[in-house]
Amino acid sequence: MERIPDLGRILKNTREDLDLTQLRVMELTGINHKTLSGYENGVAEPDLQALATLCRLYRLSMDAVLGLKPTPDVLMLSKQEKTLIGQYRRLPAEGQKALSVLLRSLDGTDLT
Repeated sequence: MERIPDLGRILKNTREDLDLTQLRVMELTGINHKTLSGYENGVAEPDLQALATLCRLYRLSMDAVLGLKPTPDVLMLSKQEKTLIGQYRRLPAEGQKALSVLLRSLDGTDLT
C-alpha cells in the first residue's frame, strides 16, 4: 500500500495549531495517544475511519490530506513557522529587508 506523503506532519501541525494534546485527541476521538503518535511520526497510518475522525476533528479536507487535490502549503508548516511568517509580514519593508540580509548571513543562501 502506498503511503500518504506528509500525513504525519499534517496531522501533528494541525493538532498543535488547534492547541490539542494527544491525550485530548484521545478523549475526543477514542484514538489512543500512542497510536496517534505513530501516525504523527510516520510509523503507522490511520485506517479510513480513524483518518475521517481526525479530519472531522481538525477540520481538514480529506481530499487535500489524501493528495487528491493540492495540499495547502500552510498545512506543512509548524506552529513556530507560522508564527515567524506572521511576525515577518507585520514588519515594515525596511525590517523585512534587514531580516533577509541577516538570514542570508546566517545560512549563506540568497533569499532574493
